[in-house]
Amino acid sequence: MQTYKAQLRIPTTEQYAYIEVTVEATPSGIYDAYQELTDMFKAKEGLPQKDFNAALDRYLKDGTGETETYLKMSPKQQQVFQEIKKAFKRIDK
Repeated sequence: MQTYKAQLRIPTTEQYAYIEVTVEATPSGIYDAYQELTDMFKAKEGLPQKDFNAALDRYLKDGTGETETYLKMSPKQQQVFQEIKKAFKRIDK
């Protein structure tokens, strides 16, 4: 199968910013590369509210959290979680 060279411009989260990548592949390979790269910059949906609340409750009760759960959180959920952790560190001093 014939391969093609394509210049992909992947939009980032910053306004007017993009990453430029050169890909040499079949048309479907170029499409797959584009999908994979754009997925990296899409906003994550995060945890459902019920699971997020359970993670917060666990941290508030035990002071522990699971890395896997944290990685599934949206950036906004992670920010809330981090602020709570910082508050506990300030209180403990």
